[in-house]
Amino acid sequence: MNSTNPGHPVRDTLVAACLIGALFSVKGMATGLVLVALAMVFWLPYSLVVIGRNPERRRVQSLKVGVWILMLVVVLAVHFVRHVQVRSHADAVVLKIEQFRDARGRYPASLEEMGMSRTELKDRLGSVHYSNKPHFYYDNTFAAFHLWSYDFREHEWVDLYD
Repeated sequence: MNSTNPGHPVRDTLVAACLIGALFSVKGMATGLVLVALAMVFWLPYSLVVIGRNPERRRVQSLKVGVWILMLVVVLAVHFVRHVQVRSHADAVVLKIEQFRDARGRYPASLEEMGMSRTELKDRLGSVHYSNKPHFYYDNTFAAFHLWSYDFREHEWVDLYD
């Protein structure tokens, strides 16, 4: 088999997309997709020219474009689903904190005072912090070194980053 007519013309693209997709699907690694997007800014126009001007390469190049776009969609979907699930748990914690405040007229001194296990919360939310000032935050699932902090006065989540 010669190098101009490989037996599996999309295999290398599929392997690369799977490896990069697996890497950037990890919690906190979605920002790495910026590197993929940067490469695609240059590669996609090239691919469109190849698809439009070279009928003999059209099928293979179209498959390669499809593989990379599918990888992006899958990685973004993984991060979105993870974010929704984790935010749902965090919203439940905030609701319990506010219900505690409404019932007792003060914020709980700790999450344990409300019957919550810090270990269980850490498993669900990642790094968790609470103080009765009140302050509650957890790891942002999309980006490393970011936290979601709940503003109890404004009743909204705020993205904190270094």
